Amino acid sequence: LANAHPELGPQQAPFHNLLGVAYRHNGQFDLARTAYLKAIELDAAQAAPVLNLGILHDLYLADAARAAELYARYLAMTPAGDPTVTKWVAELKSRKPTTRVAAAQEKS
Repeated sequence: LANAHPELGPQQAPFHNLLGVAYRHNGQFDLARTAYLKAIELDAAQAAPVLNLGILHDLYLADAARAAELYARYLAMTPAGDPTVTKWVAELKSRKPTTRVAAAQEKS
């Protein structure tokens, strides 16, 4: 990544955000989560890694509750709003729990 984007370095949040995207595209979801969290740790004002972490939880980890939290955080960081993410939040609220999530809820 540093070669593709020489302006980015491992001490910068955008570097870790892009690393997370690359890991997600390769199916390495734990590494993607770690990279997004590192990006957020380095610069909590960056909205992109918050959104990408939400997408990871929503589409790849089947954790709708965490995705909704992250989407809400992203929207709060985006003063102009984001109609697409707003629709995703509405869809999440109307979504029925997946079998895995429903089974986990039954155990508690």
